Amino acid sequence: MVLVMSTVSFSERKQSSITGEKGHINNQYNTCFWMLVKSGKSEQEAQLALKGTFAKDKNELLAKQFQINYDDELAMFRKGSSVYREKVETTVKIDDYGEPIKRPRLKVTVAHVDTIGTAFWENHPHILREGKFMHGFVKKFGINHIFSPCNWIIVRIIACQFDQFSTIHSFDKPNDETALRLMNESASLMMEQYPDIVFGYGFSNEYSFVFHEKSELYQRRESLILSSCSSYFTSLYMTKWKEFFPYTELMQTPHFEADALCYPKLKIICEYLSWRQAECHAGNQYNTCFWMLVKSGKSEKEAHEILKGTLSKDKNELLFQQFQMNYNNEPAMFRKGSCVYRRKVEELAGAEDGGNGTSRERWHVKVDHVDLGPGFWRKHPWLMTNCTQ
Repeated sequence: MVLVMSTVSFSERKQSSITGEKGHINNQYNTCFWMLVKSGKSEQEAQLALKGTFAKDKNELLAKQFQINYDDELAMFRKGSSVYREKVETTVKIDDYGEPIKRPRLKVTVAHVDTIGTAFWENHPHILREGKFMHGFVKKFGINHIFSPCNWIIVRIIACQFDQFSTIHSFDKPNDETALRLMNESASLMMEQYPDIVFGYGFSNEYSFVFHEKSELYQRRESLILSSCSSYFTSLYMTKWKEFFPYTELMQTPHFEADALCYPKLKIICEYLSWRQAECHAGNQYNTCFWMLVKSGKSEKEAHEILKGTLSKDKNELLFQQFQMNYNNEPAMFRKGSCVYRRKVEELAGAEDGGNGTSRERWHVKVDHVDLGPGFWRKHPWLMTNCTQ
């Protein structure tokens, strides 16, 4: 039994109780059945022995014939498993005096408890709350909007509450290289799953995917495209987590939301990507200064005040004078973000008769960290065409 939802109606609560009771009945029957089989009876004989018995009869059978007290069996077997969000006190930050600041947060919990009666629901009233977030989410994906034909579609995926997520998992500030590589790997696999994606650009906690103007994915239905992309990206991120963070347990499920934009001209797409890269540069430059100030002993409030109203050249000067850091020498992945696209590569195919073989062309997904100005598009004219398909 699984309760994986932010809101649960009365009918859903009743259904969960019924499911819990059914789990108990099935497990009690199966425990008796397989103990009888292991004792030498055939499966048909075991079924006949249990036919028409009640719960107390099965308990008595286990106690007398096999010296088993059913109530001592593992709760996971008797009660099943419930997955829900439990309120826990979580440290969200450290104040200027080194004291932890705690806030109640909802943490995914697995428990083996009774949900048949009312006690569980009375002790966990937040599960039954009327959640605005969930209703808004359902409403958003219930709209049957169709993207206009012959228009480019951009699906922008953003990780929600990423500051909290990065704090829980001890990401480096301002950029965690491993976390960014995980985002890039997820984006690369997205392109393999969706051939209609011709380009992707991401930084920090977001990725923008450009779908070709002739894409007919899900008949261009906005709700299906958004739900598919957000859920698949989330699953990729979680599946690949251990590969990139082998020694860090995934403590909180990442939540990626998706929004969509529709543009009629390729020029506007390029301008959009340039704008996102400008946001990447501005945000990273600010955060680099901010966290260097904090690491040097300033409080977060003091760091914000120092940077208030500063221009790009002021921040570069601050980094150089106070920390001997040349911002332009920082990794390009931090300053310019990451773009994902297909490029043509030649592979050598061996000949069956042992000859020299022949070369053949394939399209491989590439991750790069470059300026997305006019020069880039001139060097990669195939990116926004159908020639890769």
